[in-house]
Amino acid sequence: MKKRTVSPKNCESLDDSRHDVHAKKMKSLGHFTQGIVHDIRNSLHVVVSASTLIERRTDDPSILRHIASIEKTIERTNGLIDRILAFANNSEDHLGIVDVSNAIDESILLTRPMFPSGITVEWHRPQGPVYILGDHGQLYQLILNLLKNAIEAIGRGNKGSILVTLSSSYPWAEIRMKDSGSGIAPDVIDRVCEPAFTTKKGGSGFGLANVFGVVEKHGGSMQVASPTGEGAEFIILLPLLPE
Repeated sequence: MKKRTVSPKNCESLDDSRHDVHAKKMKSLGHFTQGIVHDIRNSLHVVVSASTLIERRTDDPSILRHIASIEKTIERTNGLIDRILAFANNSEDHLGIVDVSNAIDESILLTRPMFPSGITVEWHRPQGPVYILGDHGQLYQLILNLLKNAIEAIGRGNKGSILVTLSSSYPWAEIRMKDSGSGIAPDVIDRVCEPAFTTKKGGSGFGLANVFGVVEKHGGSMQVASPTGEGAEFIILLPLLPE
């Protein structure tokens, strides 16, 4: 059976009225995010203070290795917080020449510890680099959110697989991420990119909105394919550097 590719309205161009609603939601998201970030950074400060105190009182190599791991994790978390704030506040992007392959490499490497034992990731990396003009941190966050979404779609207690592929055909770089989860119901697929919309218990609804925001900032487009019984696949097109 031929797959049916769905282009959600919120993942394509918006008319003026819907764009205004989207802008208001994003502004509210910015204020909401700032409050959460303040609390998270206060918590991280407590962890930093405690780990520093422990470091000063021990010379045990194993404990010091754990402390070093904590410090790296906190540094990485602060970086993620900065990227989330940049997205929520629509801050100026840090554009440069980015190899999309390396951004995906980094995202998968840093998120592997989060993966449940029953879920595998298959990453089809192109032989050469795939260059775009973009923000490396935002692309990292894009892949991170898609991976997290795929894990939640499969279910942490279930077995499943995630397939990530990257290809390029001028003028587009194409990222595909397919999961073996239950898929997306036809009656909600048009809303998957709306801020604060979620069908998942305990979900925030900001992950895919973040993804779409990054895609939009990079001049790209996103589609979702969810054939019955075949999970979901996100297809992202980003403009390549001019040849």
